[in-house]
Amino acid sequence: MENQKIFNKSFLFIFTSNFLVFIGFEMLLPILPAYMISLDASPIQVGLVTTLFTVGAVLIRPFAGYFLIDNKRKALAIVASAMLMLITFVYPFLNIIWMLLLLRLFHGAAWGVSTTANSTMAVDSIPKSRLGEGLGYFSVSTTVGAIIAQSLGIFIYDFYSFDIVIWSSVILSLLALTALLFVKSSVPVKREKEPFRFFDMIFERNAWFPALLTVISTLGFGAIITFLVVFGEQQNLDNIFLFFLVNATVSTLLRPYTGKWYDRNGPWSIIIVSAILGFLSLVVLSFATNDFYLIISAILFGAGYGTVMPCLQTWAVQNVSEEKSGAANATFFSSFDVGVGVSAFILGMLAEWVSIEMIFRIVSFSFLVVAVLVYKDYLNKKK
Repeated sequence: MENQKIFNKSFLFIFTSNFLVFIGFEMLLPILPAYMISLDASPIQVGLVTTLFTVGAVLIRPFAGYFLIDNKRKALAIVASAMLMLITFVYPFLNIIWMLLLLRLFHGAAWGVSTTANSTMAVDSIPKSRLGEGLGYFSVSTTVGAIIAQSLGIFIYDFYSFDIVIWSSVILSLLALTALLFVKSSVPVKREKEPFRFFDMIFERNAWFPALLTVISTLGFGAIITFLVVFGEQQNLDNIFLFFLVNATVSTLLRPYTGKWYDRNGPWSIIIVSAILGFLSLVVLSFATNDFYLIISAILFGAGYGTVMPCLQTWAVQNVSEEKSGAANATFFSSFDVGVGVSAFILGMLAEWVSIEMIFRIVSFSFLVVAVLVYKDYLNKKK
């Protein structure tokens, strides 16, 4: 009989490793643009810091997903974690802008492999009947890690130096690598597999619908990370950090319940309800003039977007055979990257013409589109 325990030894170690990886990586995000500017980088070059990283992650994930079909997943995760540590260590020694940009490309590739391999090992360690609940718990390692990391990175950079940020990230990466050594990862059964096709592996065909929903849902997240700080300055919201804190807290607290809801009833009802909450959160945020509105919006966003994403990842994995879970995870994360990249580009242009409040209102409809598409899929399945 299948072991129904989610919090087994392997799950706890892969959770810990992923949590440390996210803190070590995300703490660099808010300070790298400032570091590039200190090297007299142009605005376009500063923008390429994110763009090249995304390109590296998206291009490598099809190869990682294909490798994970029938190869040792733990070995790939360890190699990727070691590469993240070594690449991070190199940053202070490069003060030539084009070399830093090239390093970002390789950094993105290592990140793409690491996140894909870690998530696939997490899937392997979770009882299949509790996959929604288990991935809900696992996603806490990413959301909470990201929230802690950015504030930590800014604090260390402001009070110490860029080099100290780098060393902190390297140490966290080393701890993440150590945790991986204690993960017991199963080796997939060797079987005949289809030839590698790059474009097919970017979006695993059987996971295309959750991937599409991920791209659309991420538009709302892209609006938040792109404009929330600027919006707070415009509206004189001095405690903008409350949004990130409350959002992370709510989404974390709800994971046990939303995961069980998913496992019992499937993806449709929970995603529809959560998408509607995501819509409401952005509408409330667009009217925020004080901390009360900010907190209400954060609660709704944590319950909405914070629930939608792990549900979509679970749905993508469940739509493929067990040996293709790596490809499904690669598809999910690539869809996330595409959504963030597209939203940053489109909304950046839109901001030339409309206010940030209007951008939040416009993007809020992306969640309603998700709700409608999921309801339509439910009706088709019912027939």
